[in-house]
Amino acid sequence: MSDDFGFSGTSDEVQRFRAEALGEPGQRRFRMIVVVNDDTYIIWMEKQQMQALGLAIGQILEQVPSRGPEIGPGSVPGDIDETTSNQFRLGRVELGFDETGDRIVIHAFDIQEAETDQGLNLQFSRAQARELIREASVLAAAGRPMCPMCGQPIDPGGHVCPEQNGHLPLPIDDSLLSEE
Repeated sequence: MSDDFGFSGTSDEVQRFRAEALGEPGQRRFRMIVVVNDDTYIIWMEKQQMQALGLAIGQILEQVPSRGPEIGPGSVPGDIDETTSNQFRLGRVELGFDETGDRIVIHAFDIQEAETDQGLNLQFSRAQARELIREASVLAAAGRPMCPMCGQPIDPGGHVCPEQNGHLPLPIDDSLLSEE
């Protein structure tokens, strides 16, 4: 990331956002697209990062008391520029809650800029945060099924499970079981 991204120490309210996966299960790439101050940013991440982000935001919302009914829309209607050059791969993430603004705060840092404290600072309303949680869980669930023994994804062509020492279960030949 560079200074031309307009990053600052303050957090900016997210106007619009979308979490999505591109490609086929097993080959998907995950990203979160956010619009802040009419500028679009694309944050590329791993499936586990997307899933963990949704879970962590959910935990924060469970811990902070609600101020009552939410007033106003979750996202402002408008376009999202998917061709923006403001793109980076997610490295470190810091999450928090701004009690004054009643907002979830996300500080996203570029993996290539690990040595700096400069990042994209975002504020999500509670409604937006709940929508992000929902989108992240839907994306994670839409992937390949997980092996019940080792927890790794199962490819359409099969799965070599390390819990079985790399062997698939062998089918039993019924002819060997019959007595002659």
